[in-house]
Parts: sequence; C-alpha cells; structure tokens
Amino acid sequence: MKQTEELLITLKRYLRAKGITYKELSQKLGLGEPSIKRLFSKNIISLDRLEKICDCLDIDFYDLVLMMRQDRQKSSSILTMEQEQIFASDPKLVMFFYFLVNGWPLSLIIEDYDISENEAILMLAKLDEMGLVEFTTINQYRLLVSKNIFWQKKGPLWKLYINRMLTHFLNDDFDRPNDRLSFNPGQLSVASLKTIQKKIDGLVKQFNELAEMDSALTPKDRYSSGLIVGFRHWVFPMISDFKRKQ
Repeated sequence: MKQTEELLITLKRYLRAKGITYKELSQKLGLGEPSIKRLFSKNIISLDRLEKICDCLDIDFYDLVLMMRQDRQKSSSILTMEQEQIFASDPKLVMFFYFLVNGWPLSLIIEDYDISENEAILMLAKLDEMGLVEFTTINQYRLLVSKNIFWQKKGPLWKLYINRMLTHFLNDDFDRPNDRLSFNPGQLSVASLKTIQKKIDGLVKQFNELAEMDSALTPKDRYSSGLIVGFRHWVFPMISDFKRKQ
C-alpha cells in the first residue's frame, strides 16, 4: 500500500472519530462535497492539499504521520489473564506501563515519578518478557499492543482496582469546564433500550479511537481524562422497598 493511501485511510479514521462529515470538511476547505468524496475514493492527493486539510482540522501533519505508523501496527487490544496476574502483583509496573501506552517519553516518567533509570530498564525488560513491548535499549523500544488496551472484565486487575477506582472517580464535584456527570432515571421500551445500548457502544468506541489517535501528541497537549458509563435495569430503592411481596 502506498504511503499516500495509508495517510488518507488514517485521515478518514480521524474524521470518523472526531465526528466530522465530508460535507463539513468541504465547507472548511471551500470545496464541493463531491470533490472531497472523490479525493478520498481515488486515494490521490497533493501535499499542499493534505497540509490544508490538516490546518482545517487543527492537526499537525507530523502527528498524522505518527497515527499512520500506529495504524500499521497490528497489535493486541486486551491483556491476557497471565499478563494481568503479573500486573496485579506489581502496581508500579502497572503505572509505568500506563505511561508508556499513553506515549510518555521515558525521560519525563523518570523526571516526574519515583522511578530511577535502572528501574525503568528492568521494567522494560519485564514488559518485553510479558510480550507487551519490544525492548533493545532504554531509548529503543516499541509497544506491541494497541494504545487503548484494557483489562478483562472480572479479571485480576478488575477485581483488584475497580472498587477503588470507581469510588475515587465518583468522589468529585465534576465542576470543571470539561467535566460531565448526569444521572437520568426513566422507563424505556425494548426498542429504546436497544437504541441507548447502541449509542453507548458507539460512544465507548469513539472514546477509545480518539485516545489512540491522540496518543501521538505530546503529554502537554493532552488532557488526562476518564469515561465511565453505567446502564442497567434499576428501580429507586425507596420504591422497591414498598413493592408488595409475592
């Protein structure tokens, strides 16, 4: 596959993740929508046009190239039970791996956290042994997993951290500009339940795609964030207390 074609495929993924339509992009560029569709379908574009698209989308061309390179990497998106068991016994290794997955340079991890260079080397070697990175020297390693890798539900990490994380996450006023917290009780039909489930699945997928793409940016250009979505059959406790016993 030619690099131009790869770049356009990555760009299409970026547009989809950001929720930007061809029509919106054509308006930003001052072109007709058919021209934009033709550009992406033929996989032919000039460097000048590609740079203008990046400018319109407020994305650096270099970051687009980094995203393309990440797309080339066919990698795992979920930890194995064995990997989780190792992490469950070593919280520091979990933290270190979290920063690597999120694109932090080793120098910044060592500078900001209680991790020495020798510890970093040992942990990289351990992650290599676990099949999560390919490690040669402290300045030469690459991830063998996707940027949005996650633990297994009900697995060792889930059991160890989920209650602590949920309590810590929800113990907040959610009053910062980018924060959101909403609780909406209601009664839905089966059709409406399926609609909500589909939208939740789409939101989670979009969050993971954006997190994976944005990992190409420097840490100072990203906002550390978390998304928690809960949806289940539920009745107000005070209502269920008065339910007639069968």
